[in-house]
Amino acid sequence: MKTEFTYQVGDQVKTVTVEREGDCFRVTVGEHTYQIRAQRPEHGRLNLQVGERRLRAHVASDGLRRYVAMAGQTWTLERPQLQPKRRAAAAGGPSVDRVEAPMPGLVLDVTVAEGDEVARGDLVALMSAMKMELRITAPVDGRVRKVHCQAGQVVERGQLLVEIG
Repeated sequence: MKTEFTYQVGDQVKTVTVEREGDCFRVTVGEHTYQIRAQRPEHGRLNLQVGERRLRAHVASDGLRRYVAMAGQTWTLERPQLQPKRRAAAAGGPSVDRVEAPMPGLVLDVTVAEGDEVARGDLVALMSAMKMELRITAPVDGRVRKVHCQAGQVVERGQLLVEIG
């Protein structure tokens, strides 16, 4: 089975394809392909072997999003068909996109305020969870309607952080 994810580096959106091959995985990032052997000693942790190189990765998921911390960097991978969670606004107004915490953690910074214009992929908050720094981004273009968190706040998985409409 082939699984495809995207992630953003600056203004560029990159694609990662993961395909199981026996007891290994073929991982393609852009034009580079890697044969990776993976062991999962416990939930949320992967021991990887890429050629002679051994790496440890910490992985968390939120629906179709995967957060991977490895070698001092953190990536947010999304399935291309990921749709932001929406709810109808009160009084029959336009729908609102909900930016929710992907896992329990500490809000390190909120980079938007009510009324700010954001583009899809813009950073709206920074969280710390499971020794990872998570970049929480806007799922759509729009205006920040309400901010429901602040720096220093501990949040639960699924807790509403920001509304964009």
